[in-house]
Amino acid sequence: MTNNNVDTPHTNRSRSRLDRIYRIHREIQSGKFPNCNKLAPVLGVTPKTIQRDIDFMRCELEMPLEYHSSEYGFHYSRPVSELPFITSDVEDLVALFVARKALAPLSGTQLQKTLSHSFQKLTRSMQGQVTFHWSDLDEAFSVRDTGVALPDVLLFDKLARAVLECRKIRFAYRNLGASDDSIRRIHPFHLAEVDGGWYVIGHDLERQAKRTFALQRMKDLRVLDSRFARPTDFNLRDHLGNSFSVWKNPQKGGGNLHIRVRMRGWAASYVPERRWHPSQQIRQTRGKKASVDVLFQLDGLEEITRWVLSWGALCTVIEPEELRARVKSELQATLETYPT
Repeated sequence: MTNNNVDTPHTNRSRSRLDRIYRIHREIQSGKFPNCNKLAPVLGVTPKTIQRDIDFMRCELEMPLEYHSSEYGFHYSRPVSELPFITSDVEDLVALFVARKALAPLSGTQLQKTLSHSFQKLTRSMQGQVTFHWSDLDEAFSVRDTGVALPDVLLFDKLARAVLECRKIRFAYRNLGASDDSIRRIHPFHLAEVDGGWYVIGHDLERQAKRTFALQRMKDLRVLDSRFARPTDFNLRDHLGNSFSVWKNPQKGGGNLHIRVRMRGWAASYVPERRWHPSQQIRQTRGKKASVDVLFQLDGLEEITRWVLSWGALCTVIEPEELRARVKSELQATLETYPT
């Protein structure tokens, strides 16, 4: 007879506590009302181990876990969007940063897919403060470095410590198109990889607003002794809103710009294969030549302008007129750089 009060080794199916907690969280979120006896064989441990995990989630992570007597399982007494942060060493984060860069040459291979799955497990504990995208190596605009420069690693190390330890930072920064650097002081909330590039998002103390900064344009970074309290309601998806990539227009919001572009030729097949934005819709067009219309709901035109231009003659803006005018102006300015 099996003793359910004593843990026994399960060489093939046992999981780390972190992995078990995420699995329990997903089961509860799905509304299945899991209990210890149901979860134990799935996770390869005893019901007593599951009960300890439940107690850890309730007491240490302060999650609103309750037992539903009529459903014979656990549920959340209030909505929970994601698991709270579980401490990870900064050294682990820097190691993952270097490993992420090292994966770039393996894009599209089976080895890359296997390693990406493993790395995603490791980064779960940093969810909410650090965002990695291991599975999007073949997306447009991805960084395909074959190595990592030492200054990049040192900067990333400092930023990781500041984000994880909630410390204020000071640095010199040059905005796109600016001729000089400006000194910025921020409370860094989140370190994110978006479309292959790295960004820190935080509260700009001079401008009294959330701002996004590209790591490659930060210089002379100093991590200060003063600490801050990270907002509990910060969410990367909410912050980016309806920006096409990472740059959010603070004066606009709600995805009020209706974008329609027409893709032709091979782009008409390639573009629908990718998810360029959450609001994306694909509509077939009528006509002899194969083409599709791609629709977006966005807050600004800066990033979508560059995206349209990247497709050259394969892409035409249908609406809005402001975007058409922007693209025309850029194309005319480009032609002027090639005198006949």
